[in-house]
Amino acid sequence: MIRQAVGAIVVTKDAYVLVCKSWQNTKDGKERIEDEWDIVKGGVEDEDESLEAAVLRELYEETGSKAFILRDPFREKLTFAFPPEVKKRIGFETQETTVFLVEFTGDLEDLTPKDKEISKLKAVGSDQLMDYITHDETKQFFQKYILGG
Repeated sequence: MIRQAVGAIVVTKDAYVLVCKSWQNTKDGKERIEDEWDIVKGGVEDEDESLEAAVLRELYEETGSKAFILRDPFREKLTFAFPPEVKKRIGFETQETTVFLVEFTGDLEDLTPKDKEISKLKAVGSDQLMDYITHDETKQFFQKYILGG
């Protein structure tokens, strides 16, 4: 089964906002995982009226802010297969993520996750992105569409 998801590459004046995911929603509730630094990202829910509504909801849940300007989504989706142990816990084999470029217009100090999956947020410059991002697929997406190469 494929999980449909949305993601946001959040840019500020001179940095990108990353979230540290420490918990994962599973079929049995939230489970602690090893910290993963990633973009704002999450599954599209039945009550989401559109992909734009879904990404705005995820942005609010994971950052506590509504101070965002959505840009058009990237044409290519961020797609990956879950490792076997994760597949078993969450019930999905792969994920297709529609990624939006998003401008943050607020104050970084006001960002506070509302979602208990997220333990920290950090703004990092383009020179530090690859040192923080956990998942290779996300690194490749950044390299191709943001860092140019």
